[in-house]
Amino acid sequence: MSINPRVEAEEDIQIIKEYTLLPILLNMLVRDIDELKIYKDKLVYNHVIFYLMEVEDSIYPRLQSLKTMMKKRDIKVLNTEMNAKGIQVEYKVRGYIHEFTMLRSLVKAELMTTLMNMRRRLE
Repeated sequence: MSINPRVEAEEDIQIIKEYTLLPILLNMLVRDIDELKIYKDKLVYNHVIFYLMEVEDSIYPRLQSLKTMMKKRDIKVLNTEMNAKGIQVEYKVRGYIHEFTMLRSLVKAELMTTLMNMRRRLE
């Protein structure tokens, strides 16, 4: 059974969503690590910074894996636009252009879920 090229599969959408959200998570981690560094003399903050850096380091291989999957599935992200309401992503799957929008509250929830899942993998 072959995939209809006009219709993106649920797995395609999940790949694009993760590929869109991980760079946002990276930016948040960098920002938070920088803010926590002012407390560098505090043991607990050093521990938190170390943990956040581990999470940050684990994101890069995942992004590379997603890029490889996207190439195999002929998926390209054409445009990502962030605004006060959320994120709008335009992408191409097997030659057909699609788009989706994620509201800010959904982005936040997805990022928290991603962060929790990454934490479990690092333990």
